[in-house]
Amino acid sequence: MEDARIHSSADSREVGPRGCTGLDNPDEPLRCVFSTVTEIKVGTGTTAKKQRSKILWHVQQSGADEFGVRKINPQFVPVGESEIIDQDELLTRYTPEVEIHNTRVEPAMCALKKTVAKGDKHRKKGEPLSAEMEYTKALDVDETNVRSIFGLGLVYLDRGDKDKARGVFEQLVALNAAFDIKHKHLFNEFGIALRKNELYDEAVKYYSRAVELSTDDENLYYNLSRAFYEKDDWEHCFEFASRALKLNSQLDHALGLCRLIVSLSKDPDRRDLYGKPAVPADVANKAKGLLGIGDEVMDMTVELPSIGEEFEASTVSFGEDN
Repeated sequence: MEDARIHSSADSREVGPRGCTGLDNPDEPLRCVFSTVTEIKVGTGTTAKKQRSKILWHVQQSGADEFGVRKINPQFVPVGESEIIDQDELLTRYTPEVEIHNTRVEPAMCALKKTVAKGDKHRKKGEPLSAEMEYTKALDVDETNVRSIFGLGLVYLDRGDKDKARGVFEQLVALNAAFDIKHKHLFNEFGIALRKNELYDEAVKYYSRAVELSTDDENLYYNLSRAFYEKDDWEHCFEFASRALKLNSQLDHALGLCRLIVSLSKDPDRRDLYGKPAVPADVANKAKGLLGIGDEVMDMTVELPSIGEEFEASTVSFGEDN
């Protein structure tokens, strides 16, 4: 993808609602478009000459001496993940481009946000074709737009198009931004949809990727445990349920899953009811030990229904909401 270049004439678009911040008021966090200039040698020998190229960047302050820098694409939208630089580098290498921010970049960012919002609205109203159109339009502008990728994947999963959903899934697991706290509700909804569509291998890979980025979230370990339950993998099902309980010993869903493991290990009729294979004795014994129970008969009539929709109410959390 080529870089956004400065055009000789800016069009007369309406100035964005906010404009740049932090340039004149040090009490405001910096948010503006900047540019850098690079020189490229073109040709050889006596015909060689230097060509200057100006590249646009969206800069947003994230700390006292931290500034997130994202490249601006040809559609004047910041794309990709932020690179963090300090104030010295910002002042020595980057030049503010206030007019381009106000007349090109901010309007383009607002338009993209509206397009994604339209897609979300259509999806929630049960209008998948219209939602797909809006999400696709947004991805034509920014192919890494996480909300649009999530939305498109949910559209495909809702209509049972597993092949297209797998393509979207591969995009998501490659993006660190997909696992950011601001997307946690979409993250959870997509994970549940993978399970409902019986894409259990993808669900395992999906939650495993999240665990790599956030190792202290009991809900992620539970969701991974639940994915292994669907795959009839008792060993890993218990392993990740126990990890969830190490972080939160009162996590009801994980406790219920461990109780279910014990119950199904003793009751072949109930295993047949759930379509499950036999539970290895060592896994059942580990579950008993974690629960602090012996060989007494357990009444599981209360816990068993929770293996359905109630378990899917567990939400993914990557930290505290702002």
